[in-house]
Amino acid sequence: MSMTRRDFLRTSAAAGLAVGALPLAAGCGAGSAAGPTTLFTNGTIYVDAATSVRNLLVRDGTVLGTEVDPADWPEPKTGRDVVVGLEEIARTHPGAKALLGFGLNPLDYDAWSLDDLAAIDAFAPDRVALVFDRLGHNCVVNTFAMQKYRIAEKPVPYGGTVVKQDGRPTGMFREAAMSLVATDALAEFDDASVKAGTAFLAARWAKRGYTALVDLMGGTGLRLMRPHVFRELEQEGKLPLRVFYCYTVLGLADMEEAARYLGQDTDRVRFVGGKLFVDGAFAGGQAWTSWPHLSPAGSHGVPQITTDDAHGPELNVNRIVARAEQLGLNMHYHTQGDLAIKAVLDALDRVLDATGALKGVHTLIHLAYPTDALIDHIHAVNARAGGLHVVTTTQPGFWNVEGDTVQYYGDRALDAYPLKKLVDSGLSVGISTDYSVSPDEYTPPTRIMQVAATGGQYADHHPAVAVQDVVHGLTVGSARTTGWRDVGMLRVGYKADMVVYEKDLYLVPPQELTQTYPAVRSTWVGGVKVG
Repeated sequence: MSMTRRDFLRTSAAAGLAVGALPLAAGCGAGSAAGPTTLFTNGTIYVDAATSVRNLLVRDGTVLGTEVDPADWPEPKTGRDVVVGLEEIARTHPGAKALLGFGLNPLDYDAWSLDDLAAIDAFAPDRVALVFDRLGHNCVVNTFAMQKYRIAEKPVPYGGTVVKQDGRPTGMFREAAMSLVATDALAEFDDASVKAGTAFLAARWAKRGYTALVDLMGGTGLRLMRPHVFRELEQEGKLPLRVFYCYTVLGLADMEEAARYLGQDTDRVRFVGGKLFVDGAFAGGQAWTSWPHLSPAGSHGVPQITTDDAHGPELNVNRIVARAEQLGLNMHYHTQGDLAIKAVLDALDRVLDATGALKGVHTLIHLAYPTDALIDHIHAVNARAGGLHVVTTTQPGFWNVEGDTVQYYGDRALDAYPLKKLVDSGLSVGISTDYSVSPDEYTPPTRIMQVAATGGQYADHHPAVAVQDVVHGLTVGSARTTGWRDVGMLRVGYKADMVVYEKDLYLVPPQELTQTYPAVRSTWVGGVKVG
C-alpha cells in the first residue's frame, strides 16, 4: 500500500498577474510516519468480513472514508509549501510591489510559526506578501505587511484571531482578523492586474456553461470592491457573463457604504446588496452550532456577529438586518451552523414584529445543518412576509469531500448539506459552487448534477436529487438570490441567457455525467454568443 498526496498552490504578483499551479508531492509505504492523513490503496481492503473497498482514508487513526477519489481531497500544505510557491513568483517578478498566493491548507492553522514567517521574510523583506487559504477565511502576511499596516496598534476584532508564538504575531490572521491586513494588502494590486485575471476567469466560467456569477467582492474580514473593472470589460465587449456582486459588511456602519452602490447597475454588472459573515468556515471547523465540536474540544464554532450589544451595536445582527431593510438592501448571510441560521431568522422576525413587512431578499448562503425546526422557521418568515423573502443556497458538490471535516464534527460531518430535504420541503434552493473553496473539478454544472443525482461519495448519507431539481437550483434558485427578476429562465420578458449542451441533460443517466460530459457547445448571454 502507499500514501498519495497532491498539493497545489496558485500564486500571482502585483503589476503583471501571473497564475500557475505548482505541484508538490510526497509519498511513503504503509505504516510509515506520514503525518495525520493517509490514503491506503493498491490492495484489496476488507472493511468487514464480507465487504472490500479499493482504498481507505485515515486521519489520526480513525477511518474518514472509503472509495475515495484522490483528486477530491485537498491535501495539507505546510509552511514550506507556501514558501516554495511564493519564492518562485518573487524570483520571476522582481519588480512586483506585492506577492499574492492562494490555496494554503494547513492541518493546524494555529501551528503557523515564526520560522514560517521568517522564511517568507527572507525573500520578501521589503514588499507585501499575502497568502489566502483555500477557504477564503484565513490568510498569512509577512513582517513587512504587518509593519506597513500597523497591526500592532489595532485591536483584534470579535470573531478573529491573530496567531502568535512567544507573544509575537506569526503572520497568520484568522477569520475577522483578516480585516487588519487583507483589504489593504489587496489594494496593492493595480486595476490592470486585477482586470487581466478577471477576464481570464470570466471566460473560463462562460466556457464551463455559466451565464452569471453571484457574490464575489470579498470574504470574512476583507473586501475587494472593484465593480468598475467588470464594467470596463463590459464596455470593451470582453465580459462574457453577468455579474451580481455583494458588498461585504463587517459591521453596522458598513451598511451606509453598501447602499452607495444602489442604482449603478448596467446590463451585465448588477448590485445585489450586502453580505454578512454570521459564522466562520465550515471546512475549518468554525460553523456556529448548538452542539460542541471535536476540535477544539467543546467549541461551538466561531460566530462573527452577536445577537445583542454585548460587543457593541456594530456587530449586532438584529441592528444590521433592520438597517438593511430600512435602506432597501438585499442581503446574503454566510450561515453554516444551526445557530447562525437561527440568528438571522430571529432578526427577520424582529423586523416583521416592528414593521409587518419585508422588502428585501434575504439569502442564507452555504446553508449547513438546517434542522427541521429551522426549515419550518424559514417557511414561517416567508408566510408572515407574504412572499419569497428568505431563500437559500447550498453546494452538493461538497458531498464528495466533506469527510475531511470529521475531525471537527464527528458523525455529523456528512449530514451538513441535506439538499433533498430542503427541496422536498418547498424552500427556494440555489445551487452554489462556493468557488474557490470547492475543488475545481466540482464546479462544472454537469459534475454537480452527477454528485447530487447519485448521492456522491457518501450516498448512504445523501438521498439522490433529481437532475431537474439541480438544474432548477442552478438557474431559478440561484437567480432568486440576486433580487433581480429578469434572469433564471427563458420565459417571455426574461434575458435570453442560455447554455447549449451536446446532449439533453435529462436523457443522460446521472452516473454518466462528468465534468466534461455532456460537453458545452456554446454559451449565450442576452441572445449573444459569448463562449
